[in-house]
Amino acid sequence: MAALHPHQQVYFNALVDTKTPGALAARYDMDYWQAAQLQALEYLLARYPDDTLRVWPRKASELMLPKDDRERIPSFDSPYAADFYLWSGRGYQLPVASLQEAGIHYIHPLIQPHTTPERTPIHSVKAYGSAIAFIFDKDVAAYRAAYDDIAANGDPLARAGFDIYAYDGSLYYISADCPQPISDRDAGLRVFLHITPDDPADLPADRREHGFENLDFWFNEHAAFFDGKCVNRQPLPDYAIARIRTGHKATASGGDGWRADIDIAARAATQATHDRILAGDYGQPVAQSDFDMYLRGNTLAYLKETCAEGDTDARFFLHIIPADLADLPSDRRDAGFANLDFHFTDHGARIGDLCVVTRELPDYPIDRIRTGQFVSGEGAIWRTEFAAER
Repeated sequence: MAALHPHQQVYFNALVDTKTPGALAARYDMDYWQAAQLQALEYLLARYPDDTLRVWPRKASELMLPKDDRERIPSFDSPYAADFYLWSGRGYQLPVASLQEAGIHYIHPLIQPHTTPERTPIHSVKAYGSAIAFIFDKDVAAYRAAYDDIAANGDPLARAGFDIYAYDGSLYYISADCPQPISDRDAGLRVFLHITPDDPADLPADRREHGFENLDFWFNEHAAFFDGKCVNRQPLPDYAIARIRTGHKATASGGDGWRADIDIAARAATQATHDRILAGDYGQPVAQSDFDMYLRGNTLAYLKETCAEGDTDARFFLHIIPADLADLPSDRRDAGFANLDFHFTDHGARIGDLCVVTRELPDYPIDRIRTGQFVSGEGAIWRTEFAAER
């Protein structure tokens, strides 16, 4: 016990194998009363001598620290706001299946080892060669750096329940105005994430029938919460991605539903069209209303540089009046026009505040084009008509 000091509480007698490193932690609860967390806190205080340390859970062992050190470990109500987590109990060397149960009782879900089995503690307190207390961190500095870069330079793929960005090979879900303090309801969201590749052969064999890879997750896993911000990072597969569908389903237990359908190919096409319009390839606009419209060959492009939420929700109508009615399908000749009505998400994409949608027109001679947006039962929001000079 003298040799074990200050961890004499984990003494085992000679009938137990105390010589093989890790053997005790694999079989026994060692520091059941979590007394070694005092040494874990002392390690953090020494490693970060000038920082305030947001540690969860706060233990009575803090009372044994000097007053100045205690003041550097503030009290707070939510585990989601912590930067460091302490874990005592059975050893980290246990099988993943056992960690799942242990994690529920000893460690916050943010860093449950069963969800991130390769996660490495930043420090371990040991006795008999076995770890009896662990410190995990969320690497908040990396989340802060990613947030700052995204906020300064990024364009969201979508704005739904969260602003969603592609950044550094990952998908980031960001809210810059999280409710404080963070609650289980706010952070414990089950988010669905379905990835459709360009090439179905890139999918795991058991997902090819479904056509997408299912990467659903709990929001509080791989997330950080700081300065009123919620930031979650989900690594993306390294194959070429065609579409991302993600969201949160509303449930009876609470939480509003939201979803985003992100067409990666359409976004690339949108950016290319926008660049060509700015380069003058589409000439001057043929009409200007809520959207500017450009005509190049058989392609009609709608452009709005300051696109706001809701601008693309209403259905677009697009009526093509040919120079010769005989060019119309027989069932449209009485109407006098071809109806090419569409939804924005089927033919366009939004990049930040930029919205671009393109439609391919019939290749017969066209006299006039009528277009706009409407809401069923309410009528047109805006409309315009122009000659089709191609």
